[in-house]
Amino acid sequence: MSGDQEQKDWFARLEEELGKKEKQVMKDSSMTTGKKAEFNKKILTDLWLTWVRFNKQDIHFTIDPPPNKWLEFSTYPDKFTLRNDFFFENVNNIAFRDTAKEIERLGDSLKIIYKKEDQEKISMIFEFSEGEKYDRYTGWHRYFTQYILYESPIKEAKLEDVENILLSVVAKWYESQLRRDRDVILKEIKENYKKGETFIE
Repeated sequence: MSGDQEQKDWFARLEEELGKKEKQVMKDSSMTTGKKAEFNKKILTDLWLTWVRFNKQDIHFTIDPPPNKWLEFSTYPDKFTLRNDFFFENVNNIAFRDTAKEIERLGDSLKIIYKKEDQEKISMIFEFSEGEKYDRYTGWHRYFTQYILYESPIKEAKLEDVENILLSVVAKWYESQLRRDRDVILKEIKENYKKGETFIE
């Protein structure tokens, strides 16, 4: 067999291997994208229904991305449908944030974050302010701590697990708001979940 023929045979085998890899990656990517869209639709809807319920008790929160981007209202705020022109699979950050007047609660947030490392992961975290500290060079800063409520590669993530944690945390958060006692939610988070990063703003 000539050198040229050997090269062609080798390249034909390579083409076959590359084709297989391409198909596998496209299939994985398509599955991940579909699952991510499904997760985001459900999580955002859950959080919006929570917002409506909290609002009835004069408990003020915000949702990011803002609901008018992904919801169509027939009657605001409780009659709605998901927008067809919104790409739920492109949402990489969701935040449900306390906008209370009490300064220590301000910024307490539940966040869903997607990160691409070797494979795409979903994380659900609870983030809260630990108060302010003074730095002689840069002035006052607020300190925030994160606790990891859930973390999994998207492929293995279970929506039921995410929703169960969401249910538990939101119920405690609501109780905390009604009692006007922030320690109720912080105690729940600190006792049941793993500590993540601490950072300043």
